[in-house]
Amino acid sequence: MEVILTLLLTLVAAVAAAAPPADPQTLTTLTVEQAEELAGRRWYPRLTLDSLTELDPKAAAVLATHEGGICFAALEDLSPESARALAAHQPLKAFGSFNLEFRALRQLAPATAEVLATHAGNLRLPALERLDSPALAQKLASQWGELKIGLTELTPEIAAILATNEGVFEDRTRPGQVFRRADGARSVLWFAALPELSAPAAIALAGHQGVLVLNELSELSPAAAAGLARRAGGSLILNGLTRLSAETADALAGYDGELAMRALPAMSLAAAKALKRHQGRLHLTGLVDPTPEVLAVLRTHPQVRLPQPLPVAAGNVPNSARQNSGHVAGPTARPDN
Repeated sequence: MEVILTLLLTLVAAVAAAAPPADPQTLTTLTVEQAEELAGRRWYPRLTLDSLTELDPKAAAVLATHEGGICFAALEDLSPESARALAAHQPLKAFGSFNLEFRALRQLAPATAEVLATHAGNLRLPALERLDSPALAQKLASQWGELKIGLTELTPEIAAILATNEGVFEDRTRPGQVFRRADGARSVLWFAALPELSAPAAIALAGHQGVLVLNELSELSPAAAAGLARRAGGSLILNGLTRLSAETADALAGYDGELAMRALPAMSLAAAKALKRHQGRLHLTGLVDPTPEVLAVLRTHPQVRLPQPLPVAAGNVPNSARQNSGHVAGPTARPDN
């Protein structure tokens, strides 16, 4: 009886002393033991560490054995050693799945960038503000899916590499089947935080095929606009522009793809006359104070889309009088990205 009682007491003590399961939502640091417990959760197709701010290389190596995707939502610094450990994470079998995602990494040391470029699986760095590594740029450009990146500056060299992305050309998420976008776009390249675009960088982006999103640009120089206008078809989304000079409009008019400028509140008559030469869909649904003269010119564009209803102050007329005014249906490339 005493033996049984002793065993029971020992078991109770062991259970009481056992560490509680690691909580991926609240952990700010990670021990090797906690990493082992998390990595063993095979029922987690995607392990999201919401609060982790420090990652030891040894814990990273253990975490990399997890058989699902791993997302670091709060990690703002990644050492080359921890990056090397995570780079060993095996690619997921599901087409298009992201192995590693770093939602808060804004800066990368050169050594860390070079190591991440060697990762065989898909990598997501949506908050990265500066990218100097051609190897990492090539890695990102070669991946499946939309390429969204938070760069705040863009060099011509990196722009040219990212422009080669063809991530949405073929969707193979279903085994044995291949799907393509209705608009035929090969890529959706989205610069989510870029405030300025130089003319050399714009020229480098001219080789991009598909949907190019530059919604953080509030203005665009004529030289940069001319560079972007070299693109062949596709869609150019400039839904952050609030000012448009006649010179920039003239340069953009040479672009033969879909052009969206939904935040533009007004424009000069000279700019409107320039844009009417544009070939392709033109979205100007943000106009709030266009003059009747500007509207008259814009309506001569065969594929323009203007606000509905038009501002009364701009000479608005009943819808019945505008049924054949050249308005088109919604864009195929979702310029409200």
